[in-house]
Amino acid sequence: MSLIRAILTRACVFSLVFVFTITPAFAQKWEQVAPGDIPTDFVLNDVWVSATMPDDSDEVSLAIFAVGDTGTILFSDGETWVSRASGTSWNLNGVWGTSADSVFAVGDAGTIIRFNGEIWQEQESNTPSNLHDVWGTTSGALSKFFAVGDQGTVVHYDGTDWTPMTSGVTFDLHSVWGSSPTDVFAVGQYGTIIHFNGESWTKQASGTIRNLSGVWGSSSRNVYAVGDNGTILRYDGRTWTSAVSDPPLVAALRDTTLNAVWGTSPCNVYVAGQSSELVGTILHFDGSSWTIQDNLVETNPPIQVIPSLKGIHGDSIRDIYAVGRTGFVMSSNPETDIFPTLCSIFPADGAQGVVVDTVVSAVFSAVMSTASITEDSFTLAGPSGKVEGSVSYSDNTAVFRPDRDLAFETTYTVTLKDTITDDLGFPLEIDFTWSFTTRGEPAESHGSCFISVAR
Repeated sequence: MSLIRAILTRACVFSLVFVFTITPAFAQKWEQVAPGDIPTDFVLNDVWVSATMPDDSDEVSLAIFAVGDTGTILFSDGETWVSRASGTSWNLNGVWGTSADSVFAVGDAGTIIRFNGEIWQEQESNTPSNLHDVWGTTSGALSKFFAVGDQGTVVHYDGTDWTPMTSGVTFDLHSVWGSSPTDVFAVGQYGTIIHFNGESWTKQASGTIRNLSGVWGSSSRNVYAVGDNGTILRYDGRTWTSAVSDPPLVAALRDTTLNAVWGTSPCNVYVAGQSSELVGTILHFDGSSWTIQDNLVETNPPIQVIPSLKGIHGDSIRDIYAVGRTGFVMSSNPETDIFPTLCSIFPADGAQGVVVDTVVSAVFSAVMSTASITEDSFTLAGPSGKVEGSVSYSDNTAVFRPDRDLAFETTYTVTLKDTITDDLGFPLEIDFTWSFTTRGEPAESHGSCFISVAR
């Protein structure tokens, strides 16, 4: 458990309230797609996955795009893999989309191509530099995309044209990701990290001189960057620090190059890379600790090692793909049905001495359907019945704000109903409930303070 806040009340009382972290059990394995089903032996450098649930179906519709050397583009619906004409022979290094019919790929010599649902078409990038990654978002008719590359190159797409931007750095940039068009991170050589706030790029202190190859976050306050020598950094909205402290894991990753990072929430993060030029590795973070998942990969035919991995992406806690050397593709294979669950709750279950002006929150393992999280599905109740309040959801986190202060020295029960679903419509497996008790009414203050700790 970790300290979440300290509040000084009117009566000069400190209340230290702890958040309770839950470790979800994903029970996940990985399976290699049969090499005979993959129509290329070229290195695959990146992958992007779109998953939707059609209104007239109860099955997920997948669109998987993988890009690689010599202009290679593969497409899959989750069953069959086919080659697609890219119109270029340059190496393609990065791919990202906002839907299955709006996907961008970038590559060497300033190559940018876009898929419109039917064909890939070249776009003018206005840069000769090798481009290594692309990220973007669409809101209504407005598109904002960023591509990064050699010597600090950044180009921006406004829905019509790609325009060079001033990055403020000259080292190669390898990866880009943002929580919004006004909160974008790019990482690269020698620990380079830059951030875009909607107006300009500024350099951030990474605390390392190691090359960084991948960046991803679940929110603006939970961003990961990975790179050489097993480097995994985390940004909390203020500073970048190492995300790996376990000595055995630090030693195991010392000679490992981590190429890509992706996840669905603060308690479900994956990192793909290589322990050598030929041997791949994959890591998972469950909100508490990192584990190496190499032994969970089933290759086809069975071999002792997996090839080096270059990219990883998914669109849910179920549909995750990793790609790499010699056309290697593998996908997550849950042993059981995976339901969205909770990463952490606040106040903690059984907490005592909780301040009466508290909010209640829950962090989910997946991106959830905002429409399913309402005053009816996320409730707080006391001895007198349901507490009135408002509910909001963003960045994997649902928050209940009571309309007024809670009663002193009273036990309240929180319920998250199984009608809450992720963004593909999969519900919580069961109702989640927990309880906490508010602090006693403070005595009159005579200039002294006392500390109350709730765990």
